[in-house]
Amino acid sequence: MLYEERKVPGLQKTVEVLRDQWGINHIYAKNQYDLFFAQGYSAAEDRLFQFEIWRRQATGTVAEIFGDDELDRDIGTRLFKFRGNMVDELNHYHEDGVDIVSSFVSGINRYVEEINKNPEKLPIEFKILDIKPEKW
Repeated sequence: MLYEERKVPGLQKTVEVLRDQWGINHIYAKNQYDLFFAQGYSAAEDRLFQFEIWRRQATGTVAEIFGDDELDRDIGTRLFKFRGNMVDELNHYHEDGVDIVSSFVSGINRYVEEINKNPEKLPIEFKILDIKPEKW
């Protein structure tokens, strides 16, 4: 198991994240918020470019980096954007849905803030495309 101690702003209490030999994170937290915050942070750390592509697919901004071939998809995404009540939608899946997703996204955004302060540490895909990840 890999051990590294960090202070991550946004956590309410101490969280332990153990990464096993296969790269799987095992997260031990004292509360639900910290559990999902740490999951979002760790997932962004491992899959930042994938998360950026997902964010762009959800916001209809893929063509900005991949060109006109993606324009129809972006237009479709914007036309079919969810316009309902997001609180009702998320809480339909779990009674704490809004809280869970909000803390997960906060973890992602914390990592995005940190990496953008140290752009030399960005994954190669960002450097090739000359972009930076944006907040969710």
